[in-house]
Amino acid sequence: MATAEYSRAKTSVWWDIENCEVPKGWDAHAIAQNVSSALLKMNYGGPVSISAYGDTNLIPHAVQQALSSTGVGLNHVPAGSILH
Repeated sequence: MATAEYSRAKTSVWWDIENCEVPKGWDAHAIAQNVSSALLKMNYGGPVSISAYGDTNLIPHAVQQALSSTGVGLNHVPAGSILH
C-alpha cells in the first residue's frame, strides 16, 4: 500500500512483452486498464505510463494496434543472436 508521500507519484511500467506476451484470448485493450486499476487498489493514484519492449515483429499486428490505442508505448528491440 502506497504511503501518502507516494500516492500521487508517477509510475512507469516497463514490460518485457517478448518474454511476457499478451496471453492468447485476452483482450489487449484491457491490459493498461488492469495495470492502472491494480495500482489504484494499492493507493498509487498518480499518472501511469506503460512501455512495452521486445521484437515487435513477433507481436501480432492486432495486438500492437490494441496496445497502442490504450496508450501503451511499443518499443522495438530486435531479437539478438546467441553467441557461443
